[in-house]
Amino acid sequence: MAEIIENSNAKVHILVDEKLGGIKREYVEVDRKAEVDEKIVIVEKNDFEGYENGDVFTVDRDFHSEMDFVESDVAASHGNDNGAIYHDEYHVLEPTDIVHINGQRYEMVDREGEVGDKVIHVYKGESNGIVRDVRKAGDDGVDVDTYEDEGELYSGFYHGYYCVLVPLDKEKTFENKHNVYKELKNLIHNELGISRQDIQEMISNAVSNEVQKMSESGKLDRIAEEKIESLIEEGFRNGGRLLHGFKERVTQTVSDEVGKRIANVLNINVELKEEGN
Repeated sequence: MAEIIENSNAKVHILVDEKLGGIKREYVEVDRKAEVDEKIVIVEKNDFEGYENGDVFTVDRDFHSEMDFVESDVAASHGNDNGAIYHDEYHVLEPTDIVHINGQRYEMVDREGEVGDKVIHVYKGESNGIVRDVRKAGDDGVDVDTYEDEGELYSGFYHGYYCVLVPLDKEKTFENKHNVYKELKNLIHNELGISRQDIQEMISNAVSNEVQKMSESGKLDRIAEEKIESLIEEGFRNGGRLLHGFKERVTQTVSDEVGKRIANVLNINVELKEEGN
């Protein structure tokens, strides 16, 4: 049985889309008569049928112009050899432009891809469902990482043969990242026995060592000299008198520049967290 999402407008089913190479896609449940090749879901089965409410089938034959049912080979059973399903038993599952890839929801958008975009091949009759990142965009198409199709290697998609994948659920993605952060923090504190003070001491020692290296190599002097000269020139523009707060500005500027270089060398990424987290 498919995964179902309830919302205020319609019931959404998450199903594998064979036409997209087995990628999961969201389908909206609609009360209308089905056409051949459409997916349907049983919502109110008749008595004595071999299928159950919630079962999903693909329509193989459509008799809605002559009779009151469609047929699906998979729905066939004893007493229902042709897999007949009456119109009042099912709802049609209409495909949306939303797909699920590696746990992330994306909307398939029909536009030309740009460098860094994630794209999916959707052209009829080709290797649909191939997902790649755009490395280069041109007039005729986009270059992507190579892929193999029936023994031949390809390295791009023509415009019109793909859709751009626009990520959805940013809040959910942030929540997942926050959960990973909490798990990592618990691992550090509980499993490894490393306290906040230990981490602060590690960073402090690393910064001290880096400052010492910069000082010994002359980098620290050059940084201070360049920034101070610039501030002095700026300060004396005001009638030959240093601006108020000159000393504090020099101190803060040099401190900021040294901090940036240390962070770059140590690959430290510091983010402010909201109070209470």
